[in-house]
Amino acid sequence: MVEQSVLFPSQPAVSLVEILIVLTIACLAYFVVFNNFEKHLPIKRRGIKLLVVVGILAIFGTIFSRYAFWGVIMLMTIGQMYLHGWYFPKHGINGVTAEPHDKYLEVIAKMKGNST
Repeated sequence: MVEQSVLFPSQPAVSLVEILIVLTIACLAYFVVFNNFEKHLPIKRRGIKLLVVVGILAIFGTIFSRYAFWGVIMLMTIGQMYLHGWYFPKHGINGVTAEPHDKYLEVIAKMKGNST
């Protein structure tokens, strides 16, 4: 791994241990806690999506520094808290279980611009 970030050599780059910690926490959240939210997608696609996101974060942390890496993760976490804690309940969907699932699928279709 790289010791210093590419664009900011005075700042430390993200370490392999930090990347593995994020991958572990993301796997637990994605496949255990919030599994119902993407159960309509194949498990292979979900795994690839997770690896792509963590890979992009790792590259970002290597280029910009570990502080930028954790900052982006913090912004993503705030977005997820907003989505699951406020937006879904406002639309009548449980923020942890994605129930009722049909209504959840309708809401995400509208969010993606695929209104039915």
